[in-house]
Amino acid sequence: MAIISSYPVSTPQLADQVLGTNTVDASGSAVIGNPTVQYTLSSVKTLVDQHYKEKLSASNTGTITPGNNNTGLILTFGAAQGTLSSDVMIDVNGKVTFNKEGSYIVQQVYYAQATSGNNIILNFKTVQDGTTQVGPTSIVKFLSNSTTARERINITSYIDVSISPVYYNFWVQNPTSGAVATLQPESTAASWGTDVPSAQLIITKLI
Repeated sequence: MAIISSYPVSTPQLADQVLGTNTVDASGSAVIGNPTVQYTLSSVKTLVDQHYKEKLSASNTGTITPGNNNTGLILTFGAAQGTLSSDVMIDVNGKVTFNKEGSYIVQQVYYAQATSGNNIILNFKTVQDGTTQVGPTSIVKFLSNSTTARERINITSYIDVSISPVYYNFWVQNPTSGAVATLQPESTAASWGTDVPSAQLIITKLI
């Protein structure tokens, strides 16, 4: 092979090709032998240009009361959205179904309120297919100093869907006996914008 510096310099076009080593396939599995392959610059550009696009935004504008027990409850996020042809859909009972494979970011935003003077503990978890907890338990502890104060809770998780469909539920638990904690919406001035929901779910996908 000639010395690379001896080749002419040219302006690349999207249809041009470059050599590379194929180490993993489309599913992320290792490729045996790591063969040398050709990649078009167009395909390289598509890979580099990947970004996260919102696929679902759902919210609950009512009061959510988990109660004082070890069971907890499944969080709901308003009306049903999406269909079987959508990347992701949700029903009125909070069941979130991923219909297509891919990498997703799940953002949960909650606003907690409790009886003044109480030390509050709220636990949150994600459950796959109704049985398996995915990721760690998230917890928030705070001392409520007002019956109208709100504690904002943010939970971000990454879900890699390799086999679809698969569904998830998001749970909340209040284990503190006697301390009444709820997730509460917050009204804003009519001239300002939309009210703040008690629970919001935003799901984006890498495309």
